[in-house]
Amino acid sequence: MTDYDPDFHTSAPEPHRPVIRVVPHPGELDSRGIPISCAHCHARRDWLLLNVLHQVFVRCRCAHEWEEPDLTLVYFDQHYTEPEHEWDDFDTAMRALAFDGLLAGTTWD
Repeated sequence: MTDYDPDFHTSAPEPHRPVIRVVPHPGELDSRGIPISCAHCHARRDWLLLNVLHQVFVRCRCAHEWEEPDLTLVYFDQHYTEPEHEWDDFDTAMRALAFDGLLAGTTWD
């Protein structure tokens, strides 16, 4: 959130907010025949896939995020399971999942 809103934490959530579904993807992504890499830190694995409406985004541990048009909603749905957690806001979710930039350059085996 770029503009400070003092009522943000006290106001009721908007009923029509889009739901963001998230899937961790520890390996490489090869949707075009070439492994996808982060344009910011050049990582080639350990992604977070995000689905908002009909779009699929890729997020790196360095917090760089982009829409990946070659990853379809069908691909996302194949890897998505029932939600394990729910968060009230996007920033809290990214911190909890360690995709907020704090662990940039870190990969898990």
